[in-house]
Formats: sequence, structure tokens, C-alpha cells
Amino acid sequence: MNSQSFNYSLKNIPIPDNTRYKLLLVEKIESFIKRVRWKAYFFLNDSKNESNESNNISGTQNNHDSNFGFKTKNTPPQCAELQKFEEDLFNLARNLQFKKTNSQFQNQLKSDVSRIKSDPNVLVFADKTSNIYQFSKSDHNKLLKENVTKTYKKAPPKLEQSINLEARNISKKLNLDDRIECIAKTEAFITLKDHKENFQNKLPCRLIVPSKSELGHVSKTHLDKINSDIRHKLKLNQWKNTTDVITWFSKIDQKHECSFIQLDIKEFYPSITKIIFEDALNFAKTQTTIGRDEIRTIKHCRKSLLFSDNETWVKKNSSNSFDVTMGSHDGAEICELVGLYILETLSKKLNKSDIGLYRDDGLIVLRNKNGHEMDKIRKEIIQVFKAIGFQIDININLKIINFLDVTFNLSENSYKPYKKPNSKLLYINTESNHPPEVLKHIPISINKRLNQNSSDEKIFNSSKKEYEEALKQSGYKNFNLKYETKKVKPKRNRKRKIIWFNPPFSKNVSTKIGQKFLSLINKHFPPENKLHKIFNRNTIKLSYSCTQNMSRIIKSHNKKITTKNTTQKLDCNCNQKQNCPLDGKCREKNVIYKCVASVPNKPDKVYIGLTEGEFKQRHSVHKTSFNHKKHAKSTALSTYFWDIREKEKIDPILTWSILKSVPGYSNITKRCQLCLQEKLEILCYKNPSELLNKKSELISKCRHQNKYILSSFK
Repeated sequence: MNSQSFNYSLKNIPIPDNTRYKLLLVEKIESFIKRVRWKAYFFLNDSKNESNESNNISGTQNNHDSNFGFKTKNTPPQCAELQKFEEDLFNLARNLQFKKTNSQFQNQLKSDVSRIKSDPNVLVFADKTSNIYQFSKSDHNKLLKENVTKTYKKAPPKLEQSINLEARNISKKLNLDDRIECIAKTEAFITLKDHKENFQNKLPCRLIVPSKSELGHVSKTHLDKINSDIRHKLKLNQWKNTTDVITWFSKIDQKHECSFIQLDIKEFYPSITKIIFEDALNFAKTQTTIGRDEIRTIKHCRKSLLFSDNETWVKKNSSNSFDVTMGSHDGAEICELVGLYILETLSKKLNKSDIGLYRDDGLIVLRNKNGHEMDKIRKEIIQVFKAIGFQIDININLKIINFLDVTFNLSENSYKPYKKPNSKLLYINTESNHPPEVLKHIPISINKRLNQNSSDEKIFNSSKKEYEEALKQSGYKNFNLKYETKKVKPKRNRKRKIIWFNPPFSKNVSTKIGQKFLSLINKHFPPENKLHKIFNRNTIKLSYSCTQNMSRIIKSHNKKITTKNTTQKLDCNCNQKQNCPLDGKCREKNVIYKCVASVPNKPDKVYIGLTEGEFKQRHSVHKTSFNHKKHAKSTALSTYFWDIREKEKIDPILTWSILKSVPGYSNITKRCQLCLQEKLEILCYKNPSELLNKKSELISKCRHQNKYILSSFK
């Protein structure tokens, strides 16, 4: 194991290559046009069903009301009023101009990306620091398997299928089975707890289980309401952030007479058993109304699977695959529910206003207690947690404590910013490929955070030096941190139905995408246009999105190293090898292919297509459409073929070739590279007049995701 150091934040973004950028831009344009089409469709049809509009359009404020944020998988109908706008938008992508950005920092990122991609080792992140460690593939797999087998066992056959079937039944009752997908088989991974003692010898790890049910979004909504009702009714100190803790600390009277008890629940997530969960849920039922369907959904989302090494695992000593995993959609809300149950139980021993909990970290303040009394309370607290089912680390009689990112001092009635001793301050560099607006607000947000975490100007000034140096190292040389006594009131958020266009940002793009896009809004939706009411500069906004940062690049590299390649290249099995349409490559999968149709005395025509299965199977379907007239309209190629056959009395000569081989739809990334790449090839073809493909193909539904949708599960 070797330590791999980066002298910058891994949130920094390298400039993507031109092809990658175009691919992302086409994806964003397609998403935007679909939302605009849905909006226009319901507006022009007098909004027969008002709820459908918010159900189908993502990016609005109200799309969580009845469908919990799940978008429709259907493609919106074409709208004649939007045709010219769509053409101009795609022309904007087709005619992009690029430039070369000369930056020393970007050159460094580019060099590091090349080094990462060529590294045969797995790069493992630290759990609470910015450190990264190199492991050989075998050592990493061994360490991962040790952590998996420590708490997990092989899952019974068909358990995954039964969980997906139950999810289908629940989502069907919610009318969401055609929007929700089955469990994605995201591989588990580990992070290193390098802040622990004797780290080098023990190699303590945190096992992350990223696979999760999409119904967790529904469960999260239910749990948010339940937790909010309980907090409001019982007035318990369950903190959401540092600001809540500071507010609680500021209200403590006679601080010089007080002492802290600090506690930490050991392995909070893994320790939440089914019994603890049921007890917390029963407690919640006594405080608020919870429907039977809500309980069923919440309980279903506790059925969790771990995927590792192409095998399915389930937690040991757990009935019915019960687990609360870090990273699940509703995992934090489950911990909050259990936390409320803990706080209510503790309040029977102590004053509830003196107790507070943030996830697995707790604080208790006691007044005028001697050492013997403190120790007695410590033992009682340990017994309370033991009775619930938890073990804790507890420290008593403290005047100064480090909690979250603040150090609290009872003796001096003060608090100041805190960071872990072995963590280094690293911020996004000014030369990172972030939108300028993001870079502009980074030092402002740091200044705001330091002000919030400092009780007075003296503490602020004594703490700011380290942060200013980190900012200067990241290129913010002209920004000085200042103490602000006047608290800025948060802006009032107006709920408006806004459709956002989020093109990716790149310093290498010379075309002013934002400016051109907004001019298209003015051009195609003037006040006299009937769609102006819903499409104008107030209802359509632009905000640049970010491309892949260094952290994501490292994770992609790790996935490539650790994932077993189960696909095999299949040899051509044509009866006559010389008649193979692709010279022996007819059995390749996940390909974008091109067919050139040649006719004497006529310009060649080109058709671009794709197939997720073997090309040979797709070629066979094409041959069927050429041989049987009832299939003549199945593709643009077959339409052209029959048109030439009937007019010229000859068959076009077809030449097949593979343009690219890219992966199909993944329900892990929720992206189909195959469909995106085909659309990019069609959009950017050098001579559009040769193409047989229709423009409507640029806004088409990905058929490859159908097999993952719960409604098609059997």
C-alpha cells in the first residue's frame, strides 16, 4: 500500500475533449426539448389533466407532489410550433466552435488523468481525509472481500427477483411502475479509516453499499414528514447542521457552571437492527399518523442487497435481508427516526433541552455536577443505549469539545472553526473547468462559513489565516476574508414553474452558448407567439452544468480495474465467410453502424443505426424489411431501398461498417451511451444531405432501458 498525493482538491474538473463535450451537450438538449414539448403539449391541449404537466416535466418546482419526482419514460409528441426552435437548438450544437486553453493547472490535471488511467492499481479514498492509497488489484480485492464476508453472507437464490417483484407491486399501487427501475447492481466499495490509531497495521475500512431501491425516494418523503411531525410535537434537539448546534449552544445559561458529555454511537448504520427499527417505528406511530401503505414502503426499502464480484450478498444475522445502508435514498431519514427514539428515551433521564443529537454524534450539557454525579449519569446513559441495542463511546466532564466543524468552549462562552488535524484545506482552483459563477461564490461561501462558526471577530481573525492561504494556493489571490457583524437574511424563494436548460461548461468552447440560447428564446417566442405565455425569459432559464471531476475519474478508473470482463468476442459464424456483411465482425455487440446505399448515377445515401445485441441479428431484421414489402416502412433505410427498387427496378448496393462500439443503457448511471452516440453521429455527420435518418430520431425514447423498468418485470 502506497500513499498517492494530489496537491489540489479532487473536485477540480479537467477540460473534457471536444467529442465528450458534444455528447454531453446533445444529452442536455434532448432532455430540455422533451420538457419543453410536454409543457407545450398540455398548454395547447387546454391542460386536460393539470397534474400530468408536473408529472411529466422535470425541472419544475411541483414535480414531487404526486409522483415523488419520478419522470415519465414516454417521449413527448412532436409539436409543430416548436419545430424551428428545436432545429436551431440542434444547429447550435452542430456548429460549435472550439479553442485551445493554455493553462498550467489544466495541463497538470491532464497529465494526472493520463497517469490515473494508465495505473494498474486501485486508488482507495480515505474515509474522512483527502488522502488516497494505492493497492494492487489482488490486495484490494482481498481487503474488500474480508470486509464483505465480515458482515455479509451469500444471498439465497431468487432473493433479488422477489425484492424487485415486491417493488413492482408497491409502485403499481402508486401508478409508478412504468417510471421506477429495478435495483441497480452497483458494486460495493471500501474507504480507509486512516484517522484511526495503528491504521497502517490494521487497515480499518468502511464498507459502502451503494445499491439501493428507487422506492427509497418515496420512503424518504414519508419519513421526512414523520420526523418533522415528531420534532415539532416533542421539541427534541435533533440537529440538521452546524447552525442548529450553534443556536443550541448559544441558548445555554450560565455556561461557566456547565460541563459537556460527548457521545458517539459505534457503527450507527450497521447497528440498526430490525428490532431497533421496529421499536422506533412503533414509537413514531404513537406521535403521528402513519398509513399502512407508507409503512409497507418504508419496510420494503430496508430490504437491501450487496453486490460484489458478480455475486449477491445479504447481511448476516438479519431476517428478510433487513439492512440500513449508507448512501441509500432514505438511510439518513431512518437514522433520524432512530435518533428521535433515542432522544425521547434519554429525555426520561435528563432534561430534553439539554440533549442533542446529530446522526451518531451526541452532546449533553449538565449544570453543577461533581465527578461522582457525572459518573453515575454516564453509567445510566450507557445502560439506556445498551437497552436500545447500541454501544457508545462517551466522555464526561468536558469544558471544551470538538463537534462537527466547530470547537465549543463553555469556560469562555465561545466557539471557533475546527478541522481534523490530519486533514488539509483544499479548494477548487480558479483554473478548474467550473462555470465562472461557481468559482466566484467559493471564497464568498467560505467567508460566510467562517463567520458562522466564529463567536466573535477576534476568533475569526485568529482562524482565517489558514483558510486565506488555502484560497491563495487555489488562485484566489485578491480575496480577503472579513468578519461581518451584520447577518444576511436569506432570500425569499418564489416558487415558479421554470424550465432549466443546463448545457455543460467548458473553457475550450468559444461559442457563447448561453447568449445564443437566450437569443433563440427571444427569436422563436416573441410576445405575439401563442406559446409566449409559457416560454419566455422568465419561465426558461439557463444554468451551466459541470463535467466529470477528478474524483469521478478516479472512481471510473477503479471500476474499470476491479470489474470482471464477462463479455467474450464471438467469431463470425456465417456459412460463407466471404459474404459476411462486416468481414468477420458480424457478431459484435453494442455498436453504432453505418450503411452506404449506392445506386448508379445517383449520389450515395447513408443510414446510421445501432444495435445492443449482435449486429448479425440486426442485419437479419434489415434483410427482412428488404425482402417483404409489409416491412418497407420499418426504417428509413428500408423505405429508401423499396423506393429505389420500385422506381429504378434495381436494388441499391449496401455497404456496412461499424462506426463505434460503446456500452448500452446502464441502470446504474441512468444513461445510454449507445443512443447518445448514435444521435451525435447523426447530428454531426459531415454531409447532412446524404443522411437517410430523420431529425425526429434525435428526440427518441431509449428502448434499452425497458428491461429494467418494474412494469416489465415478471
